Amino acid sequence: MIENLAALRESFAFNPPRLSSHFDADDPRGLRPLSLEQQKKRAKEWLRHEKLTSQTPPKLSEAQHIIARENGFANWAQMKAHIEHSQIARSALRDGKPQAPDGKVRTLHIRCGTDIRHTLAVAGFVGDFLPFYDPYPHGPLPEGEELDGFLRIRADFLAQGKPAYADEIFDGLKCQYAALEQTRDYASVHLWFEHDSYDQLILAKLLDYFRDSSKRPASVKLISVSRYPGVQIFNGIGQLPPEALRVLWRDFREVSTEQFELGSQVWSALRSPAPGSLRRITASGTPELPTMAIALARHLEELPSEYNGLNLSENLTLRILSDKGAMNASRLFGWYANHYEPLPFMGDSFFWRLLEGLANVPHPAITSARTGEDPKQWQLGLTAIGERLLSGRADWVELNGIDRWVGGIHLDSGKGKVWRNSCKVDRLRSTTGNAIR
Repeated sequence: MIENLAALRESFAFNPPRLSSHFDADDPRGLRPLSLEQQKKRAKEWLRHEKLTSQTPPKLSEAQHIIARENGFANWAQMKAHIEHSQIARSALRDGKPQAPDGKVRTLHIRCGTDIRHTLAVAGFVGDFLPFYDPYPHGPLPEGEELDGFLRIRADFLAQGKPAYADEIFDGLKCQYAALEQTRDYASVHLWFEHDSYDQLILAKLLDYFRDSSKRPASVKLISVSRYPGVQIFNGIGQLPPEALRVLWRDFREVSTEQFELGSQVWSALRSPAPGSLRRITASGTPELPTMAIALARHLEELPSEYNGLNLSENLTLRILSDKGAMNASRLFGWYANHYEPLPFMGDSFFWRLLEGLANVPHPAITSARTGEDPKQWQLGLTAIGERLLSGRADWVELNGIDRWVGGIHLDSGKGKVWRNSCKVDRLRSTTGNAIR
């Protein structure tokens, strides 16, 4: 479960990896490194334009400040430093023998998946790597369960009714959780996370775990990022190239007592059978960790909406089919993840489950013509009921009932009250684009 990055890098001499940061040149998810000369040129162009239109002669410093802010920096000096650090990182990797950023102390890197494992190794990191990736935005997180019972519930959900597969998943989850017990043997643990609910819910669990000082090493550090300069559509750290991870290394900060406490509060609220605590935490803005409140707000939108009984993911899926017409599931997922979803958190396998849930009910919202077993090839379209749902003239829960979990909240229309979330109708009526990039 825990793997050494230095040994992994050595293996690349015989089997070079294809990194998750590999994109076509015109893909907006790829990194286009900022050039200081290009940014100076932009500042001068802005200055020339303002001199022609402004009664007050603008200053170069004003132009530089505006260009820096457009690139996501507080000021020109901060942007210049980032560009310089990026150039240093690229040069170190071109030489082939980069100095290990984590080489001074025994370090464990924890990430909610394996997407940056190879990238860290290529970037020259030499510590150990632990993937911890139980997808908490999906399925039950019941409170009051001991660890084995909790993991069995999680495994049964993830296995989709396949008992043999559930045993395999249970064993994998047990290994992940057991690996956390080894973290106290390290001098430092570094948590690599971004802003979406998949990452932030797992981060809450880890902060809750490390809140107990007897379970953690002397140093626990964190980054929780929502953007990266030079990336137009930022969905996560996994899309960044090796030099970017070396730059991000400078942004790690020691986890504070307040952040540990916030994680514990969030983890408890996520497992509550009612949304009240989660709503109160979200409303606070979580100043200790602002990315947490944003992710929790999105998580709450997985409750049925007051507008039509569908959650936001389901509503956006119907909106795409209404806007773009019938299409196969692979193309639909591309539109959902890269253009409509305001805070991408869902992988394709859970999206296929969402589509089945919209199609395989007494009153389906979508048509599904299967041309084979591969979900990517399913042909999908919007039904008349789907159109009525989008316009708020029908309610999904009233039509088809509901029996599913959002964290600790069991939504079961056969047992009385179904918690709902207030709905911003404009989120359903138009293309949102990715809200955070």
